[in-house]
Amino acid sequence: MGDLTSTNEHRHRRATRFGWVCALLPLVMVTSGARADAASPSRASAGAKTWSVSRNGSILQIGYGSGVNFPQYAALDLSSGYFRMVYSTASDWGTSVLLLPALWSKASCPKDYCQGAPVTASWRRSGADLLLSIHGTIATLKVAATVTLTPPANRTLVAHVSTKVTGTVKLDNRPGEAFKPVMLASMHDSSTRWDSRAAFIGTRVYRLPSSGWIIHHPVATRDFGLRGGTSSLKNAPTIEVILKQRRPVTGWLQKTSNPNHDNVGFWCAANKVLASWSFSVTAEPGDRL
Repeated sequence: MGDLTSTNEHRHRRATRFGWVCALLPLVMVTSGARADAASPSRASAGAKTWSVSRNGSILQIGYGSGVNFPQYAALDLSSGYFRMVYSTASDWGTSVLLLPALWSKASCPKDYCQGAPVTASWRRSGADLLLSIHGTIATLKVAATVTLTPPANRTLVAHVSTKVTGTVKLDNRPGEAFKPVMLASMHDSSTRWDSRAAFIGTRVYRLPSSGWIIHHPVATRDFGLRGGTSSLKNAPTIEVILKQRRPVTGWLQKTSNPNHDNVGFWCAANKVLASWSFSVTAEPGDRL
């Protein structure tokens, strides 16, 4: 995995269709010889693998390993609620999953659309797993999410997410995008410059357009994601979402020539504010699907 301090410095994520601007702070690897701060879970004896959590600015760094070798497998941007995962140290960072819902509401969003907001996080180990408790507020909705990370194995990292929302807002009339409980954000500039090369629903693959709707008519499914792989920029993971229940899925690509801008959104939707939902998200090699 590359040095994310230099490659991600001063990156600005923007997509006019989504109505948001988010600056991604540097994500720094926990590498061999790095010392996690005092807030990290205590180290197990040499050879017994466990989780390490440390904070670098607004980035929560999550590593897994033993002794003083804790490669970073996940990162949470506390300023936005964006969560990224990799399946091994052979993978670079790519697609993000939003831990807060996104929504269209002229009544509650300053610019009609709300996506990403600051979150707080606490964590503890539960057996071999790591449990993150995430809290944030978006468009007056109070959101609490629990993220359970299982130990990486077989070049796969899985997180189970359970979310609850308190409050209500008046949503705009936007079929297929009014309320997005689960959303993936990524980048696709061209056939050679991308973090995600295609979208998929179940076993069906959808080519990403030069701009516009990825799927013109939402498809009801439990299984969707963005396929990674090796581009001219990086080796990015495939990110797959498995919902607890079927929901309509669609997405949008905003044309860009800046590889530092997230211009792909792929989400499941509802026409009302949901009180709760659950899903799993998996990071795996791009050639798996």
